[in-house]
Amino acid sequence: MIDIIVNSRSKNSLLELKKIENELDGTSYRVLKTSKTKNASDLMDEVRADNLIVIGGDGTVNEVINNYHGKEFIYLPYGSGNDLAKSLKFDRDNIDIRKLVESENFDEYDVGTVNDKKFCSGFDIGFNADIIKRANSSKFKRYLGKHIYLFEGIMGILKLKRYKAQIVWDDGQLSTDRLYLLNVMIQPFEGGGIKFSPEATGKNDVLHVMIMENMNIAVFIYNYLCLLLNKHHNLKRVKLITTNKLAVMTNQKYFQIDGELVRNREQLNLSCINKFYKLKRM
Repeated sequence: MIDIIVNSRSKNSLLELKKIENELDGTSYRVLKTSKTKNASDLMDEVRADNLIVIGGDGTVNEVINNYHGKEFIYLPYGSGNDLAKSLKFDRDNIDIRKLVESENFDEYDVGTVNDKKFCSGFDIGFNADIIKRANSSKFKRYLGKHIYLFEGIMGILKLKRYKAQIVWDDGQLSTDRLYLLNVMIQPFEGGGIKFSPEATGKNDVLHVMIMENMNIAVFIYNYLCLLLNKHHNLKRVKLITTNKLAVMTNQKYFQIDGELVRNREQLNLSCINKFYKLKRM
C-alpha cells in the first residue's frame, strides 16, 4: 500500500500525480490532497501505508517535515522554486517510481529548527524575507515560477530596508541597527536556485550563517551579485559563521523558512537536528 500526499494548489504537482498513477497501475495506493482546510502537515496524521510519496515544492516538504513520523519517504519536487531538489541534485528524468518504492536505500538529512518550527533548506530575516513577502503576494508568481524571486529581488533593491538585531551564536555575538541580511542554511540553495552556502550539504550537523550588516547599499548590492554569480570568494565585509545554536532578537515582524513567511513575535532560537528525516533513493 502507498499513500501519496500531493499539493493540490500546484498544477505541475497534479500533472505529476497523473503520471505516477499511470506508473502505479495495478498497485494499491491512496491519494491525499492538500486543501484550504488541510495542509501536508495535517495529512501526515492520515498516513497509514508502509510507503509514502510526497509531490509538491519546498513548502510542501516543509509541512511534511513539521509533522514527520520517522519513516523514509519519496519526494518528487514540483513546486515553483524546488531549492531542496536542486540541493539534493534530484534528476527528474531518471525516476523509476516502482524501483523507488521497492528500494530499501535512503539518505538521512539534517533540519534546522527555529523555536517550534523546522526547516529543510534555509531561514532568513532581512532582505530575503522581504523578497518572500513580496513574491508570495505577487500576481506574477504564476507566470514567472522560480524567477519571481529574482524579479522581486531586483525590485526590492529599490526599497531596501535595514533592521535592528541582536545575534548570539556559540562563540560570539553582535548588535546592530543596520542589518540587511541574516541567512541561515542547512542545504546550499534557496531563493529559486541561489547558492547561499557552498559548504552546506544537509549532513554537516551545523548551521551555516551569513550576516550582512553595517555596510553601504553599494557594498550590499555588490555582495548579492557575488551570490547570484556564485563568486562567494569575492564577498566583502560579510560575516560567515558555523554554529550549533543561534539566538536572534529583531524588530522585523516576520521571517522566512523554506520559502514560507512566518510572523515573528519573540526571540528566535535556532539549532540543527542531525539526521532528522530520510529520503528514499534507488
